Amino acid sequence: MRPQTSSINPNIRALSIGFVLLLVGILMATLIATGDPVISTIVVSVPLILGLSVLIFNNPYYGIIAYLNYSFFANGLTRYIPAIPLGLGVDFILLLTIFSLFINIKWKDTAKLKQGIFYLTVLWTAYTIFLIVNPELGTVKSLFYAIRGVSLYSVQVIPLVFLYMDSKKEFNNFLKLIISWSIISTVWGLKQIIIGTDAFEQRWLDDGGNITHVLNGQLRAFSFYSDAGQFGATMAFVSFLTFILGFGPYKRKVRFTYLAIAFFTFIGFSISGSRGPVFILIFGFLFYLILIKQFKTLIIGLVIGIIAFSFLRFTNIGSGNYQVFRIRTALDPKEASLMVRLQNQQVISKYLENKPFGAGIGSTDVFGIRFYPGSILATIPTDSWFVSIWAQSGIVGLVIHLLGLAYVLVAGFEKIYRLKSKDLRVKMIALYGGFLGIIIASLANPIFGQAPMGAIMYICMVYLTIADKLDLEFVADEKKEIEDNNLKIAA
Repeated sequence: MRPQTSSINPNIRALSIGFVLLLVGILMATLIATGDPVISTIVVSVPLILGLSVLIFNNPYYGIIAYLNYSFFANGLTRYIPAIPLGLGVDFILLLTIFSLFINIKWKDTAKLKQGIFYLTVLWTAYTIFLIVNPELGTVKSLFYAIRGVSLYSVQVIPLVFLYMDSKKEFNNFLKLIISWSIISTVWGLKQIIIGTDAFEQRWLDDGGNITHVLNGQLRAFSFYSDAGQFGATMAFVSFLTFILGFGPYKRKVRFTYLAIAFFTFIGFSISGSRGPVFILIFGFLFYLILIKQFKTLIIGLVIGIIAFSFLRFTNIGSGNYQVFRIRTALDPKEASLMVRLQNQQVISKYLENKPFGAGIGSTDVFGIRFYPGSILATIPTDSWFVSIWAQSGIVGLVIHLLGLAYVLVAGFEKIYRLKSKDLRVKMIALYGGFLGIIIASLANPIFGQAPMGAIMYICMVYLTIADKLDLEFVADEKKEIEDNNLKIAA
């Protein structure tokens, strides 16, 4: 007979649970004490993984939040635990979340997916999977590894955001999360510049990272990102975002906080030594001035921009500062590395002349070196997200991919222009400018699809296309706040 719960003394039950936990703790401590980093990591990770799995199974929302957070530090963590493929953690989280989605979703919720960008993302993913029959593909393994970042992440993330992050609260939480991580990232980057790298980071530099991250004896900060380019791009994006928010319809203390964060993360961008992300700021501000619909401000902003461009382009003032020098070289059309990139693109263009479907997913850059050693695309770096997409999926794939981005830009512009909420309007303008800036910067660097920028961009794609829906919620809350304030005054 099953004993009644009340028949067990609560003190005995508490002591039993405590004893079991003590034994588990002793076992974990013993395994960690072996000094084996792999065993220690597994021991520490198992409880976290189990706890996260329970949360995700209960609500897929926690999966998308876990994915976004993990994207910020997953690549950097591999420097400390190289024996475990931590990059697959993203795949684990997303697959678990999709499984939870099928368990928890209600049929009526699928109406939220009736959006152009969702259909275009499915089309893009279907096309990349179809390329498994591409005769140029030498091994399916390359496609299996590379397709994750090319399309599979987007087709999982975008519907999850539509379904579980389409509210004002989640939109604001998204902004807070990426801003918070960027502050932490900049602190870590400054630590690398001021104090120096730790033993694990130095080992990564010694193993080849210093080729691109130590130039003329000057370290390019990479924080806990995959490289300085991704760190610089993310910091430039958040710096622009918070700078625009600093001029939003908020209290003085809030505006000052945003501007302080903008300045701090701009320092993060500058110490990365990355040049491409400067275009995030340039094009972001250009479209900010257009979208605010104030002609006088637009003229003033353009004049200031021309002065700043002329200062960097046609003078050498401040070039003694490494950060200023690196930014200045980004504006030089005859800069040596730019010439090399253009020459490489000419070679790639000639190679792809009779390959409308590309050379195969996974045929370029890291995966090209791994699976196609000695091939043309393995020996020539693409140096661009879009050149990489073009080389892997051909002109057909590039057109489909660009069609999705163009849809977001057109739909986002049209919807932002009609927003009634001043709060949402300034936030969406900031996101739109940053989104466009990342696209422009990705012409010269493989920024778009890498973590954490890839995760941020996929989520931005959703928010820019449902700005009108969010506007209804923002406006309703603003009206209620005004009514409540009027009642307080009347009382």
